[in-house]
Amino acid sequence: MRWSRPGFSPGVGSAHLLLVITLLALLTGCFTVRDNRSTAPEGPEPTARTVVDGVETWDLTFEPSEEGFGIEGDSTAEIYETDEPRTIVLKLPGGESLRLDAQVIAFSRFSGAAGDRYTVGVRGATVEPEDLGEQLRVLLEQLETSPDEVDEFIAEVNDAPADQTERVRFSSPRVTFGDLRLGVGANVAPIAEGGRFTLGGAWD
Repeated sequence: MRWSRPGFSPGVGSAHLLLVITLLALLTGCFTVRDNRSTAPEGPEPTARTVVDGVETWDLTFEPSEEGFGIEGDSTAEIYETDEPRTIVLKLPGGESLRLDAQVIAFSRFSGAAGDRYTVGVRGATVEPEDLGEQLRVLLEQLETSPDEVDEFIAEVNDAPADQTERVRFSSPRVTFGDLRLGVGANVAPIAEGGRFTLGGAWD
């Protein structure tokens, strides 16, 4: 497992970052949403997913594919959303895993001259800043990344004027698992009195 700061660093070109940014935009609901509680879901069942005792596990240790993520032939993305957060476990290359509670997990496919590229994104529920801070700390600890900057982020949110509409943003260093790079982000508009985390990643 390796980590690096966000930004344009060696080995991470603008196209790679654009994939992640685009996927996080999908989490706003611009594409078809499939509720994973449905007993008769539309489209193919993703082969990378298993659900046991209410825990939804995604095996990300294999080569990413449309079959693995349930992306239909003509689609570019598949989003799995529930009204309430559910427990999701991501199995990562190198024997690592990440456990989190989230409402949305989404996968996207982008085709180019070098072939298909895939991204993954996870979005938590909207919660109060202190609860968001705790969620971020738990995620970063699992990623073996220092959570110290979370305190600064929450302090900035709490110190902002209550009617501020400009969002206060947080982003973590990226962590590398095999060919998959993951990073955690969050944003809070103080006027809304709440925010949510996102976990985004792309395969090299």
